[in-house]
Amino acid sequence: MDHTGSDHDTDAAAGGPAGGCGAIRELVSALVDDEATAAERTIVEAHLEGCVACRLHAERIAVLTRQVRLRPAEPVPELAALVLDRARPARLGRHGWIRLALAWVAVVLAAQSVGPLVFGAADGASTHVARHLGAFAAALAVGLLYAAWRPHRAFGLLPFAAALVVTMAVGAVLDVVSGASSLLSEAVHLTEIVGLVLLWTISGAPGLDPIRRVLGGRARRPAAA
Repeated sequence: MDHTGSDHDTDAAAGGPAGGCGAIRELVSALVDDEATAAERTIVEAHLEGCVACRLHAERIAVLTRQVRLRPAEPVPELAALVLDRARPARLGRHGWIRLALAWVAVVLAAQSVGPLVFGAADGASTHVARHLGAFAAALAVGLLYAAWRPHRAFGLLPFAAALVVTMAVGAVLDVVSGASSLLSEAVHLTEIVGLVLLWTISGAPGLDPIRRVLGGRARRPAAA
């Protein structure tokens, strides 16, 4: 049904928009976007009952809106395997013995740091140097104790602890080789090395998986005839 000027006048007289079909089509767009008021919705529905052209326009707008809003989802790569491969769940050992051992090493290390840190006493070292060594040992003890308390955070502490313990061990070896210190006096660093091994173990033994895969591949490889 084509609208004439009298139809526009009728819409206006009925409380509809004065612009006739043009105004109705603007309201249709607002209705599709959920921006029309209840009164405007009523006006549009009343107009569409008697106007074929506007009703077809409203249907086309509705179809177009669905096509734009409802489109096929883009493929998402499977990330579960990648995330799990990079995850480092804590390994606590049977009955959590690794946590207990790590906590015990931390306590021993803290006790060893009391003399140098508080009293400035360390073999062959000045008071200033001894207190620095005691501070390093106390800090490492706190870190190991925290890892025993929160094992899932141990992996983040591992790089710092490894750098600290390895450099201390290298320094101890150089002192023994040069004769600046005895092997017995440097044995105190065994506590730090044991703590590092336990920290590495509770962190999930990073770096061990590739070796296991290589060894497992060789074990599965059939023997040559």
